[in-house]
Amino acid sequence: MKKSRLLPMFGAALLTASLFVSCDSDSTEEIQSIDPLVKAKLETLGFDTETAFEDTFDGKQGIAVEDVFLTEKQIEQMLPTVDFGNENNKHYRTTNIVSTPRVVNVYMDSKFNSTMQAAFDDALNRYNSLGLDISFQRANSAGADIDILSQKLKRAPGGGIILGRSAGFPDANGDPATPIVLNSDIYNPRRGGIPADAATVVAHEIGHAIGFRHTDYADRSFSCGRGGDEGDGGVGAIYIPGTPEGPENGSWMLACSGGTDRPFTSGDRTALQAVY
Repeated sequence: MKKSRLLPMFGAALLTASLFVSCDSDSTEEIQSIDPLVKAKLETLGFDTETAFEDTFDGKQGIAVEDVFLTEKQIEQMLPTVDFGNENNKHYRTTNIVSTPRVVNVYMDSKFNSTMQAAFDDALNRYNSLGLDISFQRANSAGADIDILSQKLKRAPGGGIILGRSAGFPDANGDPATPIVLNSDIYNPRRGGIPADAATVVAHEIGHAIGFRHTDYADRSFSCGRGGDEGDGGVGAIYIPGTPEGPENGSWMLACSGGTDRPFTSGDRTALQAVY
């Protein structure tokens, strides 16, 4: 998820900050633009490359773009599978999901302050209140099913601030992706408060880790004001029956956020209950 300038249609509830959410490494230095050929491929796939940069994440070399991390091999795999004809903004899941029934242990870095710890508990409660076949509980130490870590993240080209990044989506064994990294400059600052979207950002990145794509996967301009179709990405983008056929403002899995809290909508609850 990223924060971006949003279209006027979204109203006063959304801010106009130009902060970008992704998930990254532990540096804040300015970074160089990506190779023009790789940039062209990402633009063909509909990504907004203004914030894309080369990076290493979870031991792999690749490109950080929007709120995903892709190796060059994954980018190549995406190119033949993009369906630009699907422009509805629905709920989507990946091919792999977490095997159930299951209790997922989630560790919240002890470096986060009490406000973030409370936001973390709120995010877990939002899932657990739905009575799903998947539930979440706090782990006391790192090495859990999902680790949420506090790290400084690089500043994207053009000055965008990256808020967080998920390691990806569930694997073929039915395990959730880990780790999730949140930018300590934003969500664990030495001074200042924690943004109102903290619980939503935690829930959003967990959403990716258990197999949910962006609600506006087919047209990110709905929430971001720009951008196109994300493509299959080699992980699948399967429409979840029963979810909205058109844009749904306020979904927890929208690609962009204006900094406001977004508890689950009726469409979100339908998607979660259909998958889990």
